[in-house]
Order: sequence, then structure tokens, then C-alpha cells
Amino acid sequence: MQNVTKLVILFALVFSFGCKKEDPELTPPVITFVDANISSSTSSAIVKFDFLDKDGDLGLYQEENTGEQEHNVFVDYYEKINGVWTLKSPIITYNITLNEYDTLGLNLRFPFLENEAQRALQGDVVVDLLFNFNADTFRYDIYIKDRAFQKSNVITTSDLIVN
Repeated sequence: MQNVTKLVILFALVFSFGCKKEDPELTPPVITFVDANISSSTSSAIVKFDFLDKDGDLGLYQEENTGEQEHNVFVDYYEKINGVWTLKSPIITYNITLNEYDTLGLNLRFPFLENEAQRALQGDVVVDLLFNFNADTFRYDIYIKDRAFQKSNVITTSDLIVN
């Protein structure tokens, strides 16, 4: 009977330590719009937002720059035309010097954030974004993706009016 008891205890120990813990449920990052304004010194729009990533897996390494890892901050640019918001990104301009059209994408790269403990990450982001100087009212929609390619919520900036 003692051998059976020892065997049961041994199996219980092996079972409890041998089982791999399941990964916690992945959760997408969350971003919150803070502020947006037009900078006269840089001729760009300054957009501020907060982020929270409970998984703690934000950012791309410098060498990760192709395919799905080319960008992880995604920006859509809208102009208000006759009272209707119209998607205008990527921005297409005419280059007089080269006598051709240029396409300007606004997506960006969020740098890798070291987080060996894989704790929740949160912070502030400030980005400089270009806009069409011929527009009189514009805005941006922004979302981010973490390293597991989970998409955050989409934030919309306040309306920006060119004076």
C-alpha cells in the first residue's frame, strides 16, 4: 500500500510540474487619442496618443522591415471636401522637377520596446504627420499592431483646420 501511495504522489508531482502552462489569452493593444495640432515650425501635424498593451509585445526590431513587419503604426489621412470626409491616403503629389507623381504613405514604425518580463506596456506616442497644404480641413485615423499582429482599436483625431 505504501508503494501505491508513493506512486500516486510521484504521478501527481510529475503531472503538476510536467504540464505546460497555457499562454494567457492574447489581447490587442488599446490606444487613446490625446491631442492633434498643426505645427508652424515643422509644417506638419503633431498627433499625440496613449497606448496600453497588456501582452507587452510592442515594436519592431530595426532589421524587421519587410512584409507585415514593415510598419506597425497605420495612418489614414482624410480631407473634408464639400462637407464629406474623403480618404486621401496615400497622399499623391506631383513632382515638378521629375515631371511625375509621388506617392507618400503615412504608415510608421513603432520601435521595439525591451520587455523581458512581458509585463503590460503603456506610454505616450507623439508623431509628426504630413498633410496636403491645399486642404482646409483634415484628420487622421490611426491604429497600431503588436508583435502578434493584433490590431488595436482605431482612433480618429480632432479636425485640423489650415489657416
